[in-house]
Amino acid sequence: MSLALVIHDLPAGSTAAKVMFDAIYEIAPAHWAVTEGAVLAETEVSPTYLRDHLRRALQVKGEPACLLLVSRIGTNAVWSNLGSDGEAWLRDTLG
Repeated sequence: MSLALVIHDLPAGSTAAKVMFDAIYEIAPAHWAVTEGAVLAETEVSPTYLRDHLRRALQVKGEPACLLLVSRIGTNAVWSNLGSDGEAWLRDTLG
């Protein structure tokens, strides 16, 4: 599996944010919310496919388009202050 970073600008707690989360879960049951607008998702689909899947999910539910950035995260990723749970999840996922 590879890891993708999904960044969006949907308001926390909004219906659109729930649609986004549910759509991410459909493709990547293993995921971790870094912040309200950023999710790391373990998936084999391409960033293009994931982006299009998320856009379709919002469109089908009648939600407005949003800022959306999807990029692969490699084993050379570095981070700071993710908290012990986040760091453990990331280390395990990146293997």
